[in-house]
Amino acid sequence: MSGRDSVQIPDDRDFGAFRAQCESERGWSLTYSKGGVAVWVQLLEPERALHKIKCRMECRDVPAETLYDVLHDIEYRKKWDTNVIETFDIGRLTANSDVGYYAWRCPKPLKNRDVVTLRSWLPMGSDYIIMNYSVKHPKYPPRKDMVRAVSIQTGYLIEGTGAKSCTITYLAQVDPKG
Repeated sequence: MSGRDSVQIPDDRDFGAFRAQCESERGWSLTYSKGGVAVWVQLLEPERALHKIKCRMECRDVPAETLYDVLHDIEYRKKWDTNVIETFDIGRLTANSDVGYYAWRCPKPLKNRDVVTLRSWLPMGSDYIIMNYSVKHPKYPPRKDMVRAVSIQTGYLIEGTGAKSCTITYLAQVDPKG
């Protein structure tokens, strides 16, 4: 799903490829592992400047469905995400995809960032995927007070590991533009 010239709603192959990246260790370099949290960076060719990062965390007291609901609920995000400036849905495309806007605070002296993404999700029993990539929308052009970042591919794989436990993997390849 990278290097796209057109907008395409992810299909089962795209969700499968995303899951495979989250679960694979081939081509990834483990850079941190402590207390149930691990971080990898993908080993990319020298001509590709934007690295991929993958983080995995064990959640011992959180059911997979609850974590999915927390990540999926943009209104609730405003309560737990201390960096959010503004987030809203622009429009629903299908039962499992929408276009949305998200703006966040960056540490000084950086300018704050925003992004418009096509977000898709797939519940699979006790596992869930939420993934997105940047799109352009005529009603939401870049703002003068923000830097428009580009999500090449970003998302979460939430895997239920028990009735009240799960593992979350966050995968991101983002160009912060600056």
